[in-house]
Amino acid sequence: MRITLSILIAAYCGIGWSQQDAQVSMYLKNPVQFNSAHAGLDGTVRATSIIRMQWTGWEGAPRTQFLSVHAPLFRNQIGVGFSATNDASGVRTSREAMGHFAYHSPRLSRGIYLSSGLSFGMQSAGYDFQSLAARHPDDAILAMPYQGVGFSLGAGLIIHSSSWFLGLSAPHILEQDLGSLNPLSREKRHLYATLGYIHPLNKMVDLRLVSLVKWTGNAPAIMEVNLECWLFEILSVGAMMRWREGLGIQASYQFIEGWRFHYAIDFPTNGLMTRSFGSHEVGLAWDFGRRSMAFQSPRYF
Repeated sequence: MRITLSILIAAYCGIGWSQQDAQVSMYLKNPVQFNSAHAGLDGTVRATSIIRMQWTGWEGAPRTQFLSVHAPLFRNQIGVGFSATNDASGVRTSREAMGHFAYHSPRLSRGIYLSSGLSFGMQSAGYDFQSLAARHPDDAILAMPYQGVGFSLGAGLIIHSSSWFLGLSAPHILEQDLGSLNPLSREKRHLYATLGYIHPLNKMVDLRLVSLVKWTGNAPAIMEVNLECWLFEILSVGAMMRWREGLGIQASYQFIEGWRFHYAIDFPTNGLMTRSFGSHEVGLAWDFGRRSMAFQSPRYF
């Protein structure tokens, strides 16, 4: 779970760990952000932008912007891409810019394929407590803002067929201390597992079930489940559950050939329920050209 401002302040005297990667409900709308093996997998040039406003109504609540572009090369055997993230929560900021490279292997057996990916780039993180009222204003951490930049490396795998997929990834393999004096915290390695299944009801309607599990050291694992109904591959509506944390709904609509609009809203089911107007996500995706492919990747994945 994302660290809140109050938890961050309480961690002055030591090193604390929690879910630090930006949280997003529409993770499957922008999967290359978390698993580089998705780059070019759908056989199109795809650009995606998502804005997340978490816990609206709270001052200093997380605000995150995602941007990614990826495309297939060499009859879809290679995928390349780029992604960027800007995340702010209270006095904490985090930014990254990553390049992605994926290899999509020929069929392994009986319609099963394997895709592997690597990502590399730069990641920055910082904090500035000077605007906060504090009991000990002479604390060196309060008086000196911090902004650190470091190299970032990630990796991922996807095993998939025409109706299901299983993904494993670590988008930030390298760990970094946050703080130039006594480290306030440490950017920990996060692991992601995704599982998806498509069940066609008829020629017009499909059901898609997707689950995401996030894990990092010294913090509880988080599991999310999404169930969506697709109509003519143009309109989708669905519901999501974040275990012991939130419930929400989401929708997607292709309003022009190649252009798709996404929206999601989720509400906390914990102590934040009565103090938040929910978390909102708005996304826009653009697909350009479906190329002749050596094999067909699963729909929606």
